[in-house]
Amino acid sequence: MKTTTVRELRNNYSKVLKWVAKGEEVDVTRRGKIVAKVVPPSAAKATQVDWSQSAALNRRVWSTTLTAAESGSILTESQGH
Repeated sequence: MKTTTVRELRNNYSKVLKWVAKGEEVDVTRRGKIVAKVVPPSAAKATQVDWSQSAALNRRVWSTTLTAAESGSILTESQGH
């Protein structure tokens, strides 16, 4: 992993993009703190969301007051457990 500053990124953008194109992840810092990360597309992981159950879950959650057990069950289901 490489690190660059905001100023270096602005002044050497094409060099940083070459690093990323070769698979490097680059942390961008401002005043010593990481403010951004530039990663190749293959490193950026997309999260798939299954919305098919959302309407039923929404009705179930908001139609009545839930017990602690019901709330726990909904949380467990939504986390895929």
